[in-house]
Amino acid sequence: MEISWRWPNPLADMRASFLAAQPYPHIIIDNVFAPALLGRLYPDIPPPSDPAWTRWGGGRPEECKPENAKRGISAIDKLPASIAQILGQLTSAPFLQDLRTLTGAPELVTDMTLSGGGLQCSGPGAALRLHADPIRHPSPADFNQAINLILYINPHWTAEYGGELELWSRDGSTRVVSIAPLFNRIVIFQADRSSFHGHPQPNRCPDGHYRASLALYYYIPRQRRVELEQNRPIWR
Repeated sequence: MEISWRWPNPLADMRASFLAAQPYPHIIIDNVFAPALLGRLYPDIPPPSDPAWTRWGGGRPEECKPENAKRGISAIDKLPASIAQILGQLTSAPFLQDLRTLTGAPELVTDMTLSGGGLQCSGPGAALRLHADPIRHPSPADFNQAINLILYINPHWTAEYGGELELWSRDGSTRVVSIAPLFNRIVIFQADRSSFHGHPQPNRCPDGHYRASLALYYYIPRQRRVELEQNRPIWR
């Protein structure tokens, strides 16, 4: 496989930054992919009317138009080839090995079904309520969700459009970090039941523009199977 990504700094240096970050381990990395390569994805995003979309919403009633609410496509065979290609890179063995080194988690594995992830879009007025993730793996009794990765693919996005990803304190009481969802920006963060995050402030982009990203979740196998009584988001 031809590798299309390039890290701006040695992985060991980035691991130190990742582990030291607050409110929980995370890192923001720009321009990991060639802009010309990544720029092909946004025009290929299916229209809101495409039946491949799943309407996820933002965790609370929204005032935006239905076509602007958060939606996603996890099935890679329903995605355009350009988007599937980058998802293939992000789930590949070489990328996974880099991610293990960067995060200091040698047990990380991927979920090739992209359950709950894949392509995600939302338009003007949409927001995502603050939450901690459920375990999105198809077999949550066997895996702990450990790392979330978001790659923003919206080349038109500016800071004035809002939609910042917010990382909050472990008790969900205080915003600690705001991250603009800018094109070719990767955000990698630790995922557990107190990693509160979201974009609670509505998008301010014009009609016809979308906050678009690829979302991937990486897991650590459990040493023993654990039957979960609940596996839902923890909302704040």
